[in-house]
Formats: sequence, C-alpha cells, structure tokens
Amino acid sequence: MTHTYETLPENVKLHSAQVLQKVLYCAIDLNMQIKESHWSMQGREFLSVHRLFDEVAETVEHTTDDIAERIAQLGRKPEGTLQTVASKSILPTYPVSISAIDEHIEVISQRLSFVTSLALQAISDMENNDPVSVDLLTARTRELDKLTWLVESHLPKRK
Repeated sequence: MTHTYETLPENVKLHSAQVLQKVLYCAIDLNMQIKESHWSMQGREFLSVHRLFDEVAETVEHTTDDIAERIAQLGRKPEGTLQTVASKSILPTYPVSISAIDEHIEVISQRLSFVTSLALQAISDMENNDPVSVDLLTARTRELDKLTWLVESHLPKRK
C-alpha cells in the first residue's frame, strides 16, 4: 500500500482495489485474446472484421489503463504482467485452433460479454461505497457493451 490522499476509508480502498484488480486481470487477458483473433482470422470479411477488432482492442486497452490507474489512485499496485494475468484471469482460454471469421466473432462476442458481466458485478460490489470507481466502470462497461453489439452484429442471423 502506498500513501494516497484519496478520501475513502482504508477498508473501502482495499476492497475496491481488489474488485477492480479481478476485472483488470480479465480485461488484459481479453485484449490479448482479441489480438490473437485479429492476427489469425481468415475469410471473406477479413478486412472489415480485422479493422473492427483493432478498434475493440484499442478500447479494451484504454479500459485496462483506466482500471489500473484507479487501483493506483486507491493506493495499491496494479498487477498486469502477462505471467500474473495468465495465472489469475478467469476469462475462458481462447481456442487457438479456430480460423474462420465467424468463429472468431462468436468467441470475441462471448469474451466481451464475460468481461462486461464481471464489470457489472464489480459495480454492484462497490456501488454503496466507492462512487468514483463505479462511475469509471459504468462508463467503460457502456463502451464494452456497445462493442459486443458491434462485433456480434457481424454474425449470420440465427433462426
């Protein structure tokens, strides 16, 4: 713990930092899964989906940065090395055997939804004690939710 002038009680800062850290692990993992998908997809709509995934990865990267900075503002050290993320993220593992664009879109849609759900749970966990962290996650979750819709809109219509 480092000294901070953040006015929240120490127990609230610790709780919020721990909750945010769980989201951070998965958001970093998500960013790497999007890049994996971005690098390995093949198919007719490659260019448009490739560019969309660039945009999605950039937004997720900004999300991880905001969350990590908030953890630091709370007086804790954010953990984001690949080794730590690999051991702590609860995001399902990316299926590296896929290559078809529709498969990548399906998996990335699911992963975005997973992280959005995790962030919504974090908001619920902090809503009575840490309005700044809640506001940060609310804004970022709104963006992730929209990206989920944009990504999954590329899937064929289901009957």
